[in-house]
Amino acid sequence: MSSTEPGARAQPKGPRWTRGSDKPKDLGQAMANLFAYMGRERHAVLLGMACTLVGTLLALVGPQFLEMMTDEISASILDPDHGRADMGWVGTLGIILVVIYGLSFLFDSSASRIIGTASERVGDRMRKDLSSKFYRLPFSYLESHQVGDLMSRMTNDTDTVRSGSAESFSNTINAVFTLIGAIAMMLLTSWQLALVAVIPTLFGMAALWVVTHRTQRFFVAQQRDLGRINAIVEEVYYGHDIVRTYDNWDNSRAEFDEVNEELFRSSFRARVITSMMPQLMHFISNLGYVMVCVAGSVLILEGSATYGVIAAFIVYIKKFNQPIAELADVIARMQSVASASERVFEFLALPEMEDDPRLPGFSRAKGRVEFRGVRFGYLPDVEVIHGLDLTVEPGSTIAIVGPTGAGKTTLVNLLMRFHDPWSGQILIDGVPTSSLSRAQVREQFSMVLQDSWVFDGTIYDNVAFTSPNATPERVEEACRTVGIDEYIRSLPDGYRTVIGSGGGLSVGQRQQIAIARAIVKDSPMVILDEATSSVDTRTEKRIQQTMDMMTGGRTSFVIAHRLSTVRNADRILVMVGGEIVESGTHEELLELGGYYRTLHDAQFEETERGYKHIQTIACLYPTFPAVDAIGTTRHQDGDDHES
Repeated sequence: MSSTEPGARAQPKGPRWTRGSDKPKDLGQAMANLFAYMGRERHAVLLGMACTLVGTLLALVGPQFLEMMTDEISASILDPDHGRADMGWVGTLGIILVVIYGLSFLFDSSASRIIGTASERVGDRMRKDLSSKFYRLPFSYLESHQVGDLMSRMTNDTDTVRSGSAESFSNTINAVFTLIGAIAMMLLTSWQLALVAVIPTLFGMAALWVVTHRTQRFFVAQQRDLGRINAIVEEVYYGHDIVRTYDNWDNSRAEFDEVNEELFRSSFRARVITSMMPQLMHFISNLGYVMVCVAGSVLILEGSATYGVIAAFIVYIKKFNQPIAELADVIARMQSVASASERVFEFLALPEMEDDPRLPGFSRAKGRVEFRGVRFGYLPDVEVIHGLDLTVEPGSTIAIVGPTGAGKTTLVNLLMRFHDPWSGQILIDGVPTSSLSRAQVREQFSMVLQDSWVFDGTIYDNVAFTSPNATPERVEEACRTVGIDEYIRSLPDGYRTVIGSGGGLSVGQRQQIAIARAIVKDSPMVILDEATSSVDTRTEKRIQQTMDMMTGGRTSFVIAHRLSTVRNADRILVMVGGEIVESGTHEELLELGGYYRTLHDAQFEETERGYKHIQTIACLYPTFPAVDAIGTTRHQDGDDHES
């Protein structure tokens, strides 16, 4: 939905990027955006960094006491005039070292706990923000984007940010501070050995910068391709019956293989290339040890250094090389975190539906509905509803028929505020729906769609979904009304049987569950969009009687292709091309001899042919069920009716 469409507003909760682009933002800018998003968790991150810095500082001071211990012991061995080593002093230095490293351990452990908690809270907040954002997005966005990609942002990307956001900041600061501190302590200990140790490391840092600069786009592509993989898997899984029916596995597999190959290439370049950096840094670290040992031996022979200096320097070399190796890992993680956070912020920055506070004093509607000059289209330049005017009195049943694409379901979508009209007004009891919150509008309707929906849970929970406070008796009564109670009781766990969104019930049974759910809600208005299209004719007859009871005294909108389900409506609207071309009762429209008559005659001919075919079979096979038993009734007026 563009920002110019009605009901959309910009919500700048994060930076904007070109959708689908592999071009990343600057790594530092991306991490700065993430740090700004952390909000109050920034304080925890800063506290964790402070603990890390203190622990690092203590670890850097320790080798100085190690140098004094080593010099004291080595002097007693190499210098005859020194005498025996002062073991009391050596013991004191040892105790000081234990205390220093113990405190360093405590500060580092505290930092890990604080940073880990902050990361989990950031991930928790991000998931909540994404979930909340999902419900504020206009239907046009959800209808035009792959579900798998949206789910990937809410799962894979948020988990990547959760697992590495705060740690990335802390580890980066720790590595940089350790590196600077180690260099400073090495210069204080021996500037000659410090130069020897730093020279090979400079080449490693240059290589690290080059790899980081060139691989960020691969991490962006990796997150994008992972979202595409999830989208394909989701589509094939939920459409597996269609894929199997049309034997389309080869095309689906080819599409999956193509995206999977792209994911492999982007992951290979992102992961494998960056994983080489720690190995390079380890090589440089070992090279530094060798160079320090050789140069240190020369300095000892020249009398420019002591054994204590060499011992301390060996520790400093480890402290110096360790953060460089860590930086390679940290930067690789930061690239993943930055790429994932970009996708999350891109989603959070999408235009939202306008805020719609509840209108005080509006509760249960009487049921008068008006359309005044309503115009609407799903695409900016394609109008679907053209200046619609319609008045529906309380308690009346309005049937809407017409060819596919005429705008029947669009009319219902506008009524439910799934979309807002471009111009004109829709009023309920004289109140414009734009003045009501979307929740207030939808509280007035019970709705049964052609594509029935059930979620993973018990049958009872599915039926009581719209009314959490519904009693078991109310739920069971609704199921008996639609004719599925007997089947439910035949299940091992009855109403506590767990059903899934992917299966467990036939299409018709799912539709019965959906109708029972609408009955339980007991709203003042009812919308039935091909509500009986997936059930057999006998069940349809029973459900039709149920719906007649449900719609009694309620304003009802019935969309149907089978005219047998709408012939008793108070008024039938015939829609063609987004306009109402005919309006009247069943008999009035037949007498008019227009579009409705054409639809009726076409269905009559199909029914007549089916009736004659069944009669022929019944003559050939005397045991074939009677015609009336399978749902086709011959009326005395000669008008066939599909019950």
